[in-house]
Amino acid sequence: MEDIRQTKGWGGHLKHRGWKTVQLKASDGRHNMQAFILRLGWWPFSMMKVQRSNYDPDFKELAKIKRKYWVANSIIEPIKIQDPEAFRKAGYYLTGFPYLAMSTYINDLRKSEDTMWSELSENARRQINKNRETMAVEIEPKKFHEMWKKSSKIWTMTVEEIENLKKTYGKKVRLLVSKVGDEYHSGLMMVYSKDTANYYQTWTSESGRRSGAHYKLVWEEMLWAKNEGYKYFDFEGVFDPRWPQKRWKGFTEFKRRFGGELVRFPGGFFRWL
Repeated sequence: MEDIRQTKGWGGHLKHRGWKTVQLKASDGRHNMQAFILRLGWWPFSMMKVQRSNYDPDFKELAKIKRKYWVANSIIEPIKIQDPEAFRKAGYYLTGFPYLAMSTYINDLRKSEDTMWSELSENARRQINKNRETMAVEIEPKKFHEMWKKSSKIWTMTVEEIENLKKTYGKKVRLLVSKVGDEYHSGLMMVYSKDTANYYQTWTSESGRRSGAHYKLVWEEMLWAKNEGYKYFDFEGVFDPRWPQKRWKGFTEFKRRFGGELVRFPGGFFRWL
């Protein structure tokens, strides 16, 4: 799988937020990964994050880059680890406060549609069938943001951030809503990498919570991604007892009902200086 945080588009997305992208060699000497650096205000120091690479970094080169940019703290959040001892020798320890979710559900889109349908929970199939008349509509960033902000009680991206994400990824970002008559029930922001559909941001209105229309929206997007040749559908984070965010339990149950495989990442490895 190619995670969106290791794509060129993600570098453009973070640049809009003030981050600098640097290329870092992997320990195997054959691959590179993206690392992101943010200057800490007027201080000469910076912070760094290296996220969702399939390879261990070359820790000697990493040390050189950190010295060059005066990195005061850094975090590595890999998909997997080849050499745990190398992390320990480099001074990285497992933190209880990662930046990214430590687990996710991933659906294999290479399966047949019938198999995918059979792996949905009974509740998910019922909600999808109930919402057969619900339409999926692609909309522009300002309208998506307006409805998201109206429906959300917590953080939302700004219009400018959504527009920049669309600019850097082009057609690999899809902004979709479920529409019942003239009423919008839920929204879904998808970001696509080379082989993976990423369920990046979402919202549900009060009407949507009653109708269950979001099940139909997500199911249709899974089929769209499958038909476009994508291999995986990543639900982008679920509850993990290693980092217990209780408010995540509700949407974790929603994601579980789509029948994907639970994938646990190693976690976040942190170092000061």
